[in-house]
Amino acid sequence: MIKRILPSSLIGKICIIMVLGLVFELLIALQIFSNERAQMLNLATSNSTLERVAALVNVIDRTPVELHDEILAASQSSGLTLSLDNTAVVTGNQRADLSAQLTQSFSEPLPHQVKIQSVISQHHNEQQAGMSKKMRHMNMSMEHMPMMQQRMVEYKTQLIGSVKLSNNYWLNFSSAIDQQALRWSWSAIVGLILVALFTLSAMYWVVKRSLLPVKKLAVAAQKLGQERDFTPLELSGPEEILPTIAAFNQMQTQLSQFVDDRTKMLAAISHDLRTPITSMRLRLEFIEHNEDQKQLLKTLTNMELMIEATMNFARDDAQQEPSQTVELTSLLQTITDDYQDRGDVIHFIAANKIICRLSPIAFRRVIENLLNNSLCYGQQLENTSRPSPIELNCFNDEQHTVVQVCDSGTGIDESALEDVFKPFVRLEKARDTSSSSVGLGLSISRSIIQAHGGSLVLRNRSEGGLCAEIRLPQYHRPQSK
Repeated sequence: MIKRILPSSLIGKICIIMVLGLVFELLIALQIFSNERAQMLNLATSNSTLERVAALVNVIDRTPVELHDEILAASQSSGLTLSLDNTAVVTGNQRADLSAQLTQSFSEPLPHQVKIQSVISQHHNEQQAGMSKKMRHMNMSMEHMPMMQQRMVEYKTQLIGSVKLSNNYWLNFSSAIDQQALRWSWSAIVGLILVALFTLSAMYWVVKRSLLPVKKLAVAAQKLGQERDFTPLELSGPEEILPTIAAFNQMQTQLSQFVDDRTKMLAAISHDLRTPITSMRLRLEFIEHNEDQKQLLKTLTNMELMIEATMNFARDDAQQEPSQTVELTSLLQTITDDYQDRGDVIHFIAANKIICRLSPIAFRRVIENLLNNSLCYGQQLENTSRPSPIELNCFNDEQHTVVQVCDSGTGIDESALEDVFKPFVRLEKARDTSSSSVGLGLSISRSIIQAHGGSLVLRNRSEGGLCAEIRLPQYHRPQSK
């Protein structure tokens, strides 16, 4: 289940981990910041409430009783409820620290007790559960005031207190925090989203840039397999990837040295074999001309052809023709025209213009070898005594560029379809030593195609004949940076 949700790419997995970590970190940071913000707002509101209550007590103590109601009406607000009662609404002194702070704010010390307690509720009406009946009646009366009706549910009760005045009346008060002040503004939310997006974009850019050497390493490995490009990679990138790049460069150097040594050794052996063969040919010329001499001369001729083919293979392998972007349909059409000019019947079929990256000379050699095999061994005469045509097809499937050379001959035994690719292996029909074939053509052709990252296989056709099929990786134009 988890594998289906996670992306397949490494950069996608890293980005998801970073996003989850960032979201988790932001949620924790927001929770901590919200708590700190609420505490600071509670502290500020408490100090403000105590200062207003202290000032009100000092004023009431110096004014006549008949003015007390007007003073209370002028002093209270949407966040502060006041009343004068015969009894205190608070029975216990839960917040002795605030009571001491309020007492110190009076202009004259009072001999009576100050009681304050904290009440936390989601709605302003819920605070009444801890109040006296008269205080609840006072709050309910205030809720019907035009100023309070629209905002009463938006307040959160914080403090409830009672202060005994010099005339033995109790000043009961309750303060609340505006819920709007505790909520996040849209500007803050948009700002956090923009910061998160910027952080994610920066992380994505850093991760993608860090993984760029891995992508270059993959491209270099593909070129090594398809084009035998041994160009070393630049040692740049994160420290964790540098050892991998250095090991890849060392592997390329060793492979290049191995291929060069093998090619040189093959060429040297083929060259050194010419001397004893020439000596044997000279000795045979001076012996009696009979059937044995004739067969020995044919054997020597066949050996010379094999050595010549081996040296040609070594020479072509050492040249390492560079790959280039080629219009494959035009190249195949040119080859077809050359054969048709010689009188050979070849039907070339290509649906669309196909671009491919390959070594044109080496690839032409492969196509010509396959066509020559079809012309020599894969043709049968039609009713008009004319040889059947050879089909040359070129098309793209889902992932590959496909080239087919098909004939209408007798085909090859299923057990020998792979054996013919082995060096110096020839079927019974091709064992005539008078021909120039030594059994290296298909082996060399498959090596060339494999060097392009493709495959070459033979299969018998259901309607009769043999089909040689080449599959090459489809060419994709490099994206502009």
